[in-house]
Amino acid sequence: MSPRFVRKKPKAADEQGRKGGRKRAGNVVESISYKALFRDGVAMNDFGTYSRTYRFGDISYQSASNEAQAAICKRMRMLYNGLTPDVCMQMTLVNRPIHDSEIGNRTFFEVRDDTTGPLAAEYNDILNAKMLEGVSNLVRERYITFAVEAQDAERAVPMLARMRSMASSVLTGIRSDVVPLDGSERTRLIHSILRPGEPPLSFDWSELSAHRGTTTKDLVSPNLMDLKPDGCNDRFIVDGVWCQVMSFRRFESNLSDRCLADMVDLPIPLIISTHIRALEQNKALSFVKQRLNWIDKEVVEDQMSAVKKGYDYTLLPAELRYTRDEAQDMFDRLKDDSQHLFRYSGLAMTYASSREELEDQVMRLVSTAQANGIELAPLCYRQLEGLNSVLPLGANQIDIERYMLTDEIAIQSPFATLELNQEGGGYYGQNRHSLNLVIANRKKLASPMGFVGGKPGSGKSFQTKREITNTRLAYPDDEIIILDPAQEFGPTTVACGGRHVRLSPDSGNFLNPMGIADVTHQSEQLQIASKTEALIALCGASMADGDERQTDAERSIVSRCFKQALAKAQEKGREMLIGDVHEELRHQPDPEARFIALRLERYVDGALSIFNHPSNVEFDNPMMCFSFRDLPDSMRAFGMVAALEFIRNRMYRNFDRGVTTWLYVDEVQGLFGHPATISYLSRLWAEGRKFGLIATGITQNATYLLDNPQGRTLILNSDFLMLFKQSLTDGEKWRELLNLSEQELGYIDDSVKPGEGLLIAGAARVPIVDDWPHGRLYDLWNTKADEIAALKRAGASDGS
Repeated sequence: MSPRFVRKKPKAADEQGRKGGRKRAGNVVESISYKALFRDGVAMNDFGTYSRTYRFGDISYQSASNEAQAAICKRMRMLYNGLTPDVCMQMTLVNRPIHDSEIGNRTFFEVRDDTTGPLAAEYNDILNAKMLEGVSNLVRERYITFAVEAQDAERAVPMLARMRSMASSVLTGIRSDVVPLDGSERTRLIHSILRPGEPPLSFDWSELSAHRGTTTKDLVSPNLMDLKPDGCNDRFIVDGVWCQVMSFRRFESNLSDRCLADMVDLPIPLIISTHIRALEQNKALSFVKQRLNWIDKEVVEDQMSAVKKGYDYTLLPAELRYTRDEAQDMFDRLKDDSQHLFRYSGLAMTYASSREELEDQVMRLVSTAQANGIELAPLCYRQLEGLNSVLPLGANQIDIERYMLTDEIAIQSPFATLELNQEGGGYYGQNRHSLNLVIANRKKLASPMGFVGGKPGSGKSFQTKREITNTRLAYPDDEIIILDPAQEFGPTTVACGGRHVRLSPDSGNFLNPMGIADVTHQSEQLQIASKTEALIALCGASMADGDERQTDAERSIVSRCFKQALAKAQEKGREMLIGDVHEELRHQPDPEARFIALRLERYVDGALSIFNHPSNVEFDNPMMCFSFRDLPDSMRAFGMVAALEFIRNRMYRNFDRGVTTWLYVDEVQGLFGHPATISYLSRLWAEGRKFGLIATGITQNATYLLDNPQGRTLILNSDFLMLFKQSLTDGEKWRELLNLSEQELGYIDDSVKPGEGLLIAGAARVPIVDDWPHGRLYDLWNTKADEIAALKRAGASDGS
């Protein structure tokens, strides 16, 4: 039996004293059930047993449609059926509270300079205040640990790698990434469970080599463990924190996919660990046959007893009849190749700062588990063994096991209410259910391109301006470019230290989309190909206000004239302009050429010729906003394509410098008026991801996108969507395209308030609410006409 108290022995002055201390029975370091942890993350649990832990990402399972949930369960069955009898798999679900030292004192954005510093300071204050509104302020993490038997670590590594490959191939199919923990990360994880009241461990592997004799167990071990506090044998105290480990004792036959999720959703500190080990199929069938034979024997004995007593021998006790039916069902399902038999053990651990708080949490946990068909039982006199079994080591020291089929385990979904809190990300609102902060990092998405959509007044402009500010504060070295047809992003740009460029006939600002100054490093063939495509899109944009369609002949003529114009411009040693192409078109014998020239004429001469001059706009600022409000409506699409081509050149340049380019295109639906402009945007969307571009389209009417096949493809190839209130028609189209469930559709229907919506970031789908307080940032992002007018009147009255 374990001693009541185990205490960490202070470091002795010499090696002999250290060894002597570790031989004592009450040494807490020795009570932790692993021998060594290596730098690559592999642990030696015992001599001949090795394990490794992997983090896997959360997904939006609980709010998904029935079809999506069925597909996810099918993938999870593949994971369990991929286990071999020589491998133990442990799944660990962790609800880790943010330490008190971090709540209300977190630095979300660094205060860097006089321009953005006040914005960052106010932003930090507001987000820290919102952290206090969170129901739980929990960090939810999910881990898989594989343990294998091998003669040494070298032989164990390839075995563990194969299991990781299997798990990764399965979970990647549901967009849940599998990432191995190295030695430092695994040490920090074990520390967070063994010392739950302490701040996160700040630790670097080099510290171990700096101190002779120090191991990871010295870093993670508590100072004192009381295994029988106040005479209780079913809980323990670790450094003043009350803890309790319970086991999964019984299961109802009607388990649902919320049986674990409802427990994980509780706003309490919690670790749930399940240990799973497969049986060989022939042994599993033999085991169930033996059980059936035993039950049949019981049935015969019961019937013989009934006959002797004169009872009806066909009437079997309900429990015996149910047991036989259950065993027969298990045997029948095992003969199906999709079902395997496993030894299953489940544990749950929670902790609190006082005994009373712990008892309250345990009561909530037990009642929630019972409501979902799981009976939790205390582990009397075995709390230390339970603690070691909870640790992500793949070692189960509790002999409470149950035989389960694949489907019975797969139904226990590890995915609960999704919390999104990605390091280095920006703020997008609060989780509708928990009010915890939603922090997303688009740079971590496989395809960071995205769209923001919603009805007027739904909050899309407010959210976009906030994300732009997020980006400016979090990544000051990145380059942000905004295309602003309504001239509403200028104040945000200027406040963030950026430059606002107005493009209009009287502004004196010129952009030349035919310029090649930023792409001279590319081959001549590539330059010609990309500029020809841009010119075709510009010609298409010149038709966007009509019903004309470009023919193959017209595109060939444009390509021919471009090459001729480029050659003549190079002979003269100057940059080519659209006017050079226009001149070539005028001299072509084809009637189509004269028609195209006529369409381009208004953009070459006169008041609308601002794109027919050498560029005089310098990218001398990491944040630029191009405003098109003063351009005629008929020129908007042309102007936006011209600016996009100018920006594409900049994207190439930034990529060579290792700089990310962020592009925001407001009223992106204006580019869907002609097939040529749609094709151009689609090409930029697909190409940009490879060259460090993170583009965002903003629209108040999604019909233009959703009714167009290329627009739908753009959306499906974008991993970021921020959807606000939608019209009934648009909502149904989003539902069809994204396979939204009824619950998810309810987050964007006509009943939601401004600022509420659905954030889709990769596999994550998080319902958002937002109530941003008034202040400088609110005034900077606000688009409500009456409030903006009141601010202007107030500014005029005080002379500012």
